[in-house]
Amino acid sequence: MGKLSRGFLGGFQGQLGTAYGCFWRLMDLVKAMPRKVKRAPTEKQEKVQLRWSLMTSFLAMFSHIIKIGFKQAAVNGQSAMNAAVSYNLKNAITGVSPDYTLDFSKLMFSKGKLALPNKRAVVTENDAEVRFEWGLETTGNGPSKLTDLGTFIVYNPIKNQYVSLVGGIPRSALKYTMPMPLEFSQDSVECYMIFASEDGKMVSDSSYIGNIPIV
Repeated sequence: MGKLSRGFLGGFQGQLGTAYGCFWRLMDLVKAMPRKVKRAPTEKQEKVQLRWSLMTSFLAMFSHIIKIGFKQAAVNGQSAMNAAVSYNLKNAITGVSPDYTLDFSKLMFSKGKLALPNKRAVVTENDAEVRFEWGLETTGNGPSKLTDLGTFIVYNPIKNQYVSLVGGIPRSALKYTMPMPLEFSQDSVECYMIFASEDGKMVSDSSYIGNIPIV
């Protein structure tokens, strides 16, 4: 803030808008404030920005799934989305700058202690449908119940679109057939499976089931 030291006809001291006033050797001086020069990002900063932009724009599409899937993995005041971005930045990006790409086989939409089925598979049906299959035996020592609910994701990287069913099929069903949009025909899609407890308090890790063509 500038200060008028000798009335409004005199000089001023301090900053006033883009000018700076001072009294020097019996003279009132006014100087233009130096412009702030925006430095170009370093190569390292550009790499970080590219990776961050790639991951955040992708995961934003699945925010409703990640809100539940990464809730248990969020620590120290993190949001579920921040936890998901942090994990996937470290594990699910491949390639060399500036041509980074997502490693779909390592992407995670959830992190939790609920057990996954030991056997998991996905196949394409003839009439543009994808069938998920799984068994009752589980991996690891995590808990599981027949009433756990499955979430299924089919992502089309060519169209940058996805189809999902969130918590609609019980573990006891052992299979689920998901219809595909007509525009997915002849494209290859990435398929994922997650299970959550009936009350939503526990989730499994998401499981990448594979890449399959839609016929």
